[in-house]
Amino acid sequence: MSEANTESFEEVKRRLDEIVDAVADDDLPLDDALKLYEEAVQLGLRASSLLEENLQENNALYDEERSEDVQDAGEETPNASEPDASVEPALESN
Repeated sequence: MSEANTESFEEVKRRLDEIVDAVADDDLPLDDALKLYEEAVQLGLRASSLLEENLQENNALYDEERSEDVQDAGEETPNASEPDASVEPALESN
């Protein structure tokens, strides 16, 4: 995750943890519990969005690295149409 996304995700998770603790209190008025529930739903959507962004970012980086690896491997592979100087010519037997 990028640094900004990590920070935001950690903040979202911290707030969700606070909400879980708050609604566990039996003395919490129903109206307050409903407001916290609505906030938790929004935070859950935000967390999901942050994770999706991170997944797409990681997939793009992975694809880019794989593409570079394939290109590097192609440059290192000798061309099959060119004779390989390390192979000695076959001896003709008579």
